[in-house]
Amino acid sequence: MLKLLFVLPLLLVASALVFAGMLPFLAFLPVLLAVGAGLFALTLALAILGLVLRVFAALFVGAGGLVVVALGFGFVFAGGVALLALGFALMHLLLPLLFIAGLIWLIRRASHPALPPPTHA
Repeated sequence: MLKLLFVLPLLLVASALVFAGMLPFLAFLPVLLAVGAGLFALTLALAILGLVLRVFAALFVGAGGLVVVALGFGFVFAGGVALLALGFALMHLLLPLLFIAGLIWLIRRASHPALPPPTHA
């Protein structure tokens, strides 16, 4: 009850005094609202621009990664084909040499007389 008798009237009087003191500043309210709306529009525009730039940067990085992977696979396959061709060419060069070396070995082996079978005494 004491609160209702003293505090409520004091609050009413204080709020009336504050409102009377702030009354001239109400003329600045449209200016403050316009500044706030401008700042909000600027912030919103920059946020949307940042979002669009992030999306395009992510797409660019992703596409770049795919290009690097595609080039890597291409170089791997091209290198494999080059090594296969090199091996095929070296095999065709080496095969006659191996054949000739085998014939020489076979002739030398066949030209030696056979050893008599060992006798077990």
